[in-house]
Amino acid sequence: MSTQSSKRGILISMTPYEKRIAIMEDGELVELVVEGVTSNRVLGNIYKGVVQKVLPALKAAFIDIGLEKAGFLHQDDAVDRNLSLRREFGDGDDDDSADEAVSIDELLKEGQEIMVQVIKEPISTKGARLTTHLSFAGRFLVCMPGTNFVGVSKRERDPHKRREFKKVVRHLKGRDVGYIVRTNGLGESELEISKQMRDLESKWELTKLNFENQAAETCIYEESDSVDQTIREYFSDNTDYVYVDSREEYFAIREELQKLSSDKLDKVKLWSSAESLFEYFKIEDDYARSLQRQVPLSRGGNLVIDQTEALVAIDINTGPKVHGKDQAKIILETNIDACYEIAKQLRLRDVGGLIVIDFIDMDTDADRDIVYQEFRKAIRRDKAPISPTPISQFGLMEVTRKRVRANLMTEKTEKCPVCEGCGHILTLETTLSLIDRWLARARTKGRLHRVQMVVSPPMVDVLCRDMGRMFNYLEYKHDIQIELVEDEHSYINQFSMYDLKGEEITDTFNFS
Repeated sequence: MSTQSSKRGILISMTPYEKRIAIMEDGELVELVVEGVTSNRVLGNIYKGVVQKVLPALKAAFIDIGLEKAGFLHQDDAVDRNLSLRREFGDGDDDDSADEAVSIDELLKEGQEIMVQVIKEPISTKGARLTTHLSFAGRFLVCMPGTNFVGVSKRERDPHKRREFKKVVRHLKGRDVGYIVRTNGLGESELEISKQMRDLESKWELTKLNFENQAAETCIYEESDSVDQTIREYFSDNTDYVYVDSREEYFAIREELQKLSSDKLDKVKLWSSAESLFEYFKIEDDYARSLQRQVPLSRGGNLVIDQTEALVAIDINTGPKVHGKDQAKIILETNIDACYEIAKQLRLRDVGGLIVIDFIDMDTDADRDIVYQEFRKAIRRDKAPISPTPISQFGLMEVTRKRVRANLMTEKTEKCPVCEGCGHILTLETTLSLIDRWLARARTKGRLHRVQMVVSPPMVDVLCRDMGRMFNYLEYKHDIQIELVEDEHSYINQFSMYDLKGEEITDTFNFS
């Protein structure tokens, strides 16, 4: 399949205010993780929680884990999971009988201490989604305490090899832990599998010890950061390169890979070019578009993406060229272009939940089916569970995509203090990153040595705090002398640049 033969690259860029990770496939940006220094990721963390309230009618309970909002634990995530694992993977090695129906109030009592793991980040007004089905993920294996299940990635279709993998895992694993052999582990030796097992099981032992000794409503196991998770999820035999522009992160990645994949260390390279990593790989514009409401299509037309509390709505427009005898053909082509751009934007923005796509009206069921099948092709590379419905007679397609954390728009924008949420403006942190990348592009392409930068008072505060640490960083990094001008009428997400003649050059090097 094309997904297996595609060339993959990983780009990791670090600044004092932001961490960005890009996944490339065949030279194209397909996934993007952007985190500010103030991001508080809790996905995968394990907590010693306290049952706050049990609601049998909802088949759920609220668990206090020490965050701003109580976490939500559904009944299905609190009962024994051996049966569901066998259903998901089609096989297993334990003889547990099927779970009997158990009510949430038979499992939990208010005030009870309980060990839970975050499976979905707190989003908007909702607290974290929790489970008692703990897991510790490694590059080759997923360790699952409390179950004896042993499963193998569905990518391995040979029944004999599946039995051999399960035999090896069953022989090596500890008591009362189950395992899933991931796709990355299918080609690994028994020694490497054993080494990772000991590492994962030691994490479980430490977590149990922390549960016994630490206070309630505290984190007792912290999941790896986004860089480690990216390497774990995406670094494999078909990864061609990993470029990192931070020396500290570069050596940390090499140290981690030395334990499991020392033969692949030469794929990890320190980026030392004067041109920024993301600029060189031509993905800055893609990142900029991922924060915009309107996204252009390759053959004309555009997408308009609106996010609401309940869903994400995507409208497709043809532009000005629909007329004459070719109208049906142009509409079909535009809708097909939209399929691939939407699939890309869903991954880049990490959009989850319910998505409603309003395709341009088509006259025939045949055309609607063509677009539906093209969309199914377009989402094949998406690692998140995603499910589309056929296009309705009104031109609407409903898509569900698993959401585990706040999407890029939520993460990198904030509600406008003037409109109270009717629109979005970029955060100071994101505006600072745009200034940083504007200077990088201006220095490289315009060979500028001096600019006058006009910004809002809040941005001046950001640049000048800690004895001007961020301002000095920008001047030093880009070798540009910056004359800083405060304008109380500027919006916090606005900046203007002027050359030595006093002419504004902001748009000259802006990202489209």
